[in-house]
Amino acid sequence: MYSSLLIGMSLTVGAPAKDAPPKDGPAIVGEWVGEKAVVGGKEQPVPKGGISFTFTADGKMIVREGEREKADTGTYKADPKKDPAEVDIIPPEDKKEPTVQGIYKVDGDTLTLCFARGKAGAARPSKFEAPEGSDVIVITLKRVKK
Repeated sequence: MYSSLLIGMSLTVGAPAKDAPPKDGPAIVGEWVGEKAVVGGKEQPVPKGGISFTFTADGKMIVREGEREKADTGTYKADPKKDPAEVDIIPPEDKKEPTVQGIYKVDGDTLTLCFARGKAGAARPSKFEAPEGSDVIVITLKRVKK
């Protein structure tokens, strides 16, 4: 699986929030900073230097983690019309890793992502829960204010 992305998803940090997303893009568009993460029922420590996710209106995604100089990139597809809204994270072709299927919700300046981590073909979660012993990640992010 897209290892850096999963590490980034499972290790998050809190920070301030950002401007409202463009009216023509899904609510997920913007820069988000990690606040907390739960993996398999256990809260995860925050990476030194924090973590941020940027979702662009043209379908690109950038993950910056801690003090690493190089950001992870990929693309995403969001379907806000589903209930819950769905998101697919697609790693770059050179990573040869499977698409990560998840759900998301935006409540004001808070973005909650939920993904099943692990092997190819992992089922998309249907609830924002990461029960103990599961391979599910729930992360909470805040919109960055500029």
